[in-house]
This record gives sequence, C-alpha cells and structure tokens, in this order.
Amino acid sequence: MAMEFVGTAMNGATDTLAAASPYLERYPELGGPPERVSLAAVPVTIGRAENADLTIYSNVVSKAHAVLIKVGERYAIRDLQSTNGTFVNGRRVAEQLLTDGDIVHFAQIEFCFRDQTADSSGHVKDRKPDVLGTQALRLAPPVSLIRSTEVLRDLIRLEAIRTVFQPIVDLDTAEVVGVEALARGTHPTLSASPADLLTLAERCGMVIELSQLLRRLAVQASHGLPASTKLFLNVHPRELGDRGLIDSIAALGPWRQGHPIVIEVPEAAVTDVAAMKSLRAALSDLAVEVAYDAFGAGQTRLLEMTAVPPHYLKFDKTMIQGLETAKARQDMVAAIVNSAAALGIRTIAEGIETAATAAVCRQLGCHLGQGYLLCPPTGTFPRVARPTAKDLRSTDTPRRVKA
Repeated sequence: MAMEFVGTAMNGATDTLAAASPYLERYPELGGPPERVSLAAVPVTIGRAENADLTIYSNVVSKAHAVLIKVGERYAIRDLQSTNGTFVNGRRVAEQLLTDGDIVHFAQIEFCFRDQTADSSGHVKDRKPDVLGTQALRLAPPVSLIRSTEVLRDLIRLEAIRTVFQPIVDLDTAEVVGVEALARGTHPTLSASPADLLTLAERCGMVIELSQLLRRLAVQASHGLPASTKLFLNVHPRELGDRGLIDSIAALGPWRQGHPIVIEVPEAAVTDVAAMKSLRAALSDLAVEVAYDAFGAGQTRLLEMTAVPPHYLKFDKTMIQGLETAKARQDMVAAIVNSAAALGIRTIAEGIETAATAAVCRQLGCHLGQGYLLCPPTGTFPRVARPTAKDLRSTDTPRRVKA
C-alpha cells in the first residue's frame, strides 16, 4: 500500500510555525520519523483520488473518502459517504469534532489528530509557535487502535488475566464476609492495569467482551474461597444497555461453586430507574445481589437508591479517605448511612487506609470496610484480616446504626 502526502504535507517537526497549527500525524509501521499533514489550510480532502489533498492508495479507501473542516474554532472530520467508513477512536462517524490525541482511521491507515493550541475541551489557547514546536518534538507515538485491537483479541484468546481478591471486612467482627475480584493483565505488550485495559478496550469497541472475560475468570479463580464468601464482580457502564449482560451472568452458574455473587453497578450509570428495576429483578431471578459502586464519586443518586434499593452501597474512596478530619463529610456519610439502613441496605466504606479512618467509618455506622489497612488485593484468600482490622472490635465508640 502506498501513501502520498500532497498539498499541505509537512515533513518532520522542526518547522515551528507549521507546528503551531493542528496536524494529522502517522507513525510508519517500520519506524522512522512521523509523517505529518498540516491543517494550516482547510478544508483538507482525503481519499484515493489523485487530486485529494491527502491521497491514500488503498482499494478500501473511497476516491472521495472524508474531509477535514473547521467548525468555529474547532476542527472536525466529515465522512463523504465512503464505502468503508471513517472512524474516530474506533467508532464510525458521519461527522465528529476532534480533540487533541484522537485517533482517526480510514481502512488500515491511522492518524493521530494533534492540536496543541487547544485544551481537552477544545478551547483554543493562545498560539505560541516557539513553545509549540518544542512540545511537538516531545509527543509520544499515538496508540494504534488497529494494532491494539489485534493485541486485545490475543489477550482474550489467551485469557492473559490474573485475578486477585480484596477482602471486604465486617467492621464489628473483623471477619472477611466477601471479596471484590480485581483483574491484572499478564499480556507482555499491554498494561497490567485493569483501568488501562478497559479504557483501551472501550476505544477499540471490545469493552463488553473484555468485561465478560474478567468476570468469568474471577468466578473460575474463586474455587479456593470458603463457600459462604460473597464474590463482588464489576460490570462496565456500557454493559447496562446490552442484552447480553444477564445472559453472561447466568452463564457463570457452572463455575459458581456455591459462592453468592454481588454485581457492582457504577453509581454514575444508575440513571434510569425503570432499567434498574428490570436489571435488579432479572438478577434476583439468578439469586444475584446488587451493589451500587463508587457512591459519592459523582452526583449522589439518592432518588435511584430509594426507588431501586441495592443490597449494598459502596462509598467511593474519595468520600472515605481523610473522613476523620472532615466534619461536613462525616455528616453527609452519616445521613446516607441512616437512609440506607432504613431501606435495608448494607454500607461498605471503600479505600480505608488508616486506623483513624476505619474507626470513624465504624462510628458513623458503616457495616463493612475495604482497603489496604484491612487487607490489600491478594491472589489467595486470607483466613483472617490484618490485626488492625481485628482491633476494630475493641473500639470504644458506639455504632450509630444497626441494620
């Protein structure tokens, strides 16, 4: 496949004046310096035709495939009814405003849109060519979505994931009553971080497939847990509108081995009361409980909590860490704990890292705790929690709430 940059082509990154303008950048597969197309003059037409501003010689690229335009102070890509489509961050688009770092691809060819004159929201900054030229030289190669998709498929095929468990501890008895399953990637060319893997999978359109794999491997790895231990499993927000979510959870049955399952739904995704009622009913039919995760990280959804009460409410670590010195936040947590207890909801304080935080969580009525103080994520089930968790039993401050 041949490629030619014409008209607005810019070679290298040493032209600081050109670097002040947004540009498309491609890193050759065999290495070498980046190939750049300046967007100093728009529109820039893209296609297989010889008279295109950016000519891509490929049978799967239309003669007039797409055009880069300005919309106000922003840049946008517009598909010209191409046969095989124009994609931004792995999603086919008709027209899309671009943000610095977006990956645009046509067929097998990818470009990174670079605009160091705008912040992440698209707001145009003052242009400083001498500074921008230096920044352009330091930019790292963009992530290839095509290559990433291939590697993610390899990770899924090889099941290159290791499951670790973080205990959830009763703040009265220090007993481990459940564990949250957490993933660690083991593929040699990808990050071990589950957040990184899920972010990449989302951009590649594979997040549902990856999320289902993480749950299945977690259930399979739970065979060493005592039968009474509850297994907390995460779902990705994208799955909540997917018909396959319930089927994928039902399919875990053969590996459950008696472990009660709790599905953690991110608070930010709990927006549709009718949909949550339907989900909770379907999970109830499978004898699966529900937890609202990361509660308080964004908009605290008290209406949804009362309309569709979960079995568990997990306070986000941003609500918990440093709680012992934040009186206003203590009052807020106490109010939510009391409201939750009235609905039969058990509360979990996530991110407990100090004994002082653990003590105040217990004082405010939180039933369960999770965090490095109690026990870090581990590949084996701990028979007892750390001594610091046991010490909670001797805390002389009374609990406010009993559910």
